[in-house]
Amino acid sequence: MPGADAMTTDIPAYAVVADIGGTNARFAIADLASLELLDIRTFPTAEHATLAGAMRTYLEDAPQKVAHAGLAVAAPLLEDTVKFTNATWTFKRSTLAQEAGLDAAYVFNDFEAQAYALPVLTADELHLLHGGTAIEKAPKVVLGPGTGLGVASLVWSPAGWVPVAGEGGHQTFPAENERELAILERMRKGLERLSVERALSGPGLADIYRAVAASYGFSDAEHTPAEVEQLAIAGEDDMAVQALDYFVKWLARFAGDMALAFGARGGVYIGGGIAPKMLTRLEQADFREEFERKGRMKPFVESIPINVVVSDYPGLKGAAAGLRTKLANA
Repeated sequence: MPGADAMTTDIPAYAVVADIGGTNARFAIADLASLELLDIRTFPTAEHATLAGAMRTYLEDAPQKVAHAGLAVAAPLLEDTVKFTNATWTFKRSTLAQEAGLDAAYVFNDFEAQAYALPVLTADELHLLHGGTAIEKAPKVVLGPGTGLGVASLVWSPAGWVPVAGEGGHQTFPAENERELAILERMRKGLERLSVERALSGPGLADIYRAVAASYGFSDAEHTPAEVEQLAIAGEDDMAVQALDYFVKWLARFAGDMALAFGARGGVYIGGGIAPKMLTRLEQADFREEFERKGRMKPFVESIPINVVVSDYPGLKGAAAGLRTKLANA
């Protein structure tokens, strides 16, 4: 990935970057040489009718005049029209820059941007959960539960690191025993299918709690994801403890599956908004044990290090790194 010494005179000094999820849109001005982020602001997506409108609002009093944008969006990028998975916004990539008053706008999947960020994150932006030794230039994978569940990998090429975006969070959720099947069947009620994201996300943690409570006859039990986590960690609610245990077990299992799928001997990185808030729970032995429980493939995954991304704004940093790469190769 190009560093400051690879910058050309065609690359602007500053650009606007954004990380847009299902709930919030974060904006900043990025120094494209150092990737320093300036004037970071967050707007709830519900407060603006369109992405371009939110961009114009931010740029009205931004500290730097810019002409380029790099945006990480929580949506698959299949066609010109982009529809957010967990938000009401839609936009056309071909007209976004003009609508926002810019010369050019580059759009990345949100976890594609997270992958771009991996090589430029500092040591204090990562929290090592479990040991192992990363193999240099081996594939890496980043995944993370938040409003949804994102996944992307990072692979080495002669041109440097290349992110590979995916939608692995939407694969079908499997059950490994009768108790899990009973919980997942309660969660699947009314749905055509149950994806992994339905469980491994903020809303998913609350749904797991409701399903566990229903299995004990408490059909009206309701807590927010944050409340479930707090009750579980404090040991104040046995059903919350069970719900969080399921969440942690399934997250570890999914992380191990993604390590196998992408051959991620370069490391597994857990991002998103939830994991940094439960580091103590993820550090417990059962997380690593479930991650490695891959039968004949255990030797493949047991040496893989797992880090939690604790950077405050990895999506913004990744959008800046991705934009710098795109402009350098334009």
